[in-house]
Amino acid sequence: MPVLTETHRALIGKETAHQPLPEAVNIAMARHWCEMVEDANPIYFDEECARDSWLEERFAPPTMLYTWRMAPVWPEREEESALSGLELEGCTLTLAVNAVQEYEQPLRYGDTLTVSSKISAISDEKTTRLGTGHFVTTTDTFRNQRDELVGIHSFTLFRYKPAGGEA
Repeated sequence: MPVLTETHRALIGKETAHQPLPEAVNIAMARHWCEMVEDANPIYFDEECARDSWLEERFAPPTMLYTWRMAPVWPEREEESALSGLELEGCTLTLAVNAVQEYEQPLRYGDTLTVSSKISAISDEKTTRLGTGHFVTTTDTFRNQRDELVGIHSFTLFRYKPAGGEA
């Protein structure tokens, strides 16, 4: 059984330093995102449409917030994460459970972002039909180049030992 120790509990609330993200907010990635999710909102790309809105200029889709955090697959790079120190014995699988985002201000093309992350919560041991483990919630805080809060991403994972043996 995966046991939650005092070492694990000590990780809760410990925030990483702000790290620069790999890419500036850019129109090319936003266009690919919008094509993928079939979001045809012209305010992201049409300057005239955006100028007529309360935002007055184009901006990246808010739902892309976590996308800017994703490191390139190649070349590999070291990344500090709140989950780096969390080893739950026997928990060999991870399932994404829930994601919640809060948007504080629009992401403008050209913004350079930083992120800090922390483990917000680790549940007591839970058993589901998948196996036994812990629900772990992380919180990522995003800031722009002016150190202004732009958004918060909370992500809950189930880290577990599979029912019936090894994965």
